[in-house]
Amino acid sequence: MMLRLRRFSAILICTMDKTEQYLADLKSEDPSIRENATRGLWILWYSQLGAEMEKELNEGTRLMDRQQHEQALEMFRSLVEKCPDFSEAHNKLATLLFIMGQYEESVKECEEVLRKIPHHFGALNGMGLCMFDLRRYEEAIRCFQKALEIQPHADVNRTYIARCRGLLN
Repeated sequence: MMLRLRRFSAILICTMDKTEQYLADLKSEDPSIRENATRGLWILWYSQLGAEMEKELNEGTRLMDRQQHEQALEMFRSLVEKCPDFSEAHNKLATLLFIMGQYEESVKECEEVLRKIPHHFGALNGMGLCMFDLRRYEEAIRCFQKALEIQPHADVNRTYIARCRGLLN
C-alpha cells in the first residue's frame, strides 16, 4: 500500500512539473516549443484517468467527428457520469453540445472543466465561443482574454475579442 502511495505521489509531482513547464512554454516566442507544449497538455488531459478512459474518450470523439452526435452524446454523458472527475470528458461533452447548438449546457460543462483545470485554454475558448453565439459579448471577451493569458499566441482569441468589441459598438 505504501509503495502504491509513493508511486502515485511521484506520478502526481511529475505531472505537475510537466504541466508547469508546458504552461511556461505556451508563452515562448518559438512556435515549435508552443506546439509541443499545447500537444503535451492535451496528452495529459486525455490520459488523466488512464488508457481505458482515454480509449472511450477517443471513441466518443470519433463518433462526434463522423457527425454521429446522438451516439457521441450518449458516450460522453456516460463517461462523465462514470468518471465525474475526468475533465476532458466534460470538455468533449461541452464541444459536442456547442456543435449541437446547446450553448447554455456547453457553458456548464466548460465551467466544470475550469473548476478542475483553471488553465484549460480549450474550455476557456469554448466557453467564449458559446458566449459569442449567445450574444453575451462582454462575457465572451473575458473568456477569450483569460485564454490569451494562458496561450498568448492563440490569435483566434484576439480575433473573437475584436469581433465582440465590434458588435458591442
